[in-house]
Amino acid sequence: MKKLNILCFFLLISFSTLAQTEKGRFLIGAGTNLGLSESSGMMNLSFSRQKTFIDDGLSGQTNSNNIFIAPKAGYFIFDNLVAGLDLALGSGRGTSTIDAASQNLDSKSSLFSVGPFVRYYFPSGKVLPFVEANSLFGNRNIEISGFTSSENRQNFTAIGGGLGLAFLLGKRSSIDLVLNYTSNSINTESEDYTDRENTLGIKIGFTMFLGRQP
Repeated sequence: MKKLNILCFFLLISFSTLAQTEKGRFLIGAGTNLGLSESSGMMNLSFSRQKTFIDDGLSGQTNSNNIFIAPKAGYFIFDNLVAGLDLALGSGRGTSTIDAASQNLDSKSSLFSVGPFVRYYFPSGKVLPFVEANSLFGNRNIEISGFTSSENRQNFTAIGGGLGLAFLLGKRSSIDLVLNYTSNSINTESEDYTDRENTLGIKIGFTMFLGRQP
């Protein structure tokens, strides 16, 4: 009898978890990235201050911040497997100052991209491991002003993937943590070259499960 009760308990947990990720439901969410690699990356939330020492006792300082948010929406095409679209929206500002200079060098940037994603959940109780992959296609505008000025438009393609954990908050939502890797290919329209940027980071997000009642 005791073994039967334990079996029923685990079956109940499994069924409840599957109901959140069953075929026919919808997923909506949003998150941001925290960079872990040497390069903060163009698709990360970051705030930094860097001081540089130059020859002849001169020094310079750069302050920068970058705001990034990534909404997503998807549909469970099979139990535990969701496919949909990712958006990426970013805005950044920076100021560089050199002791001997009479003017600052200011920069600002904006980013927009969109692309497909897939995510697969492994039902396991109140914490759901998952794997995901995505790609993004978009552009970034960069404006520099001060003692020199320029404006550049960049087109980029990003391919990434990650391993994550979804911490369920009741039956309709979760907090997500993802160890995420992204490889960006960046082409500047005014220049004849392509940059490649690889970043490793932590993605933090909030997800809601909508549709069929679990």
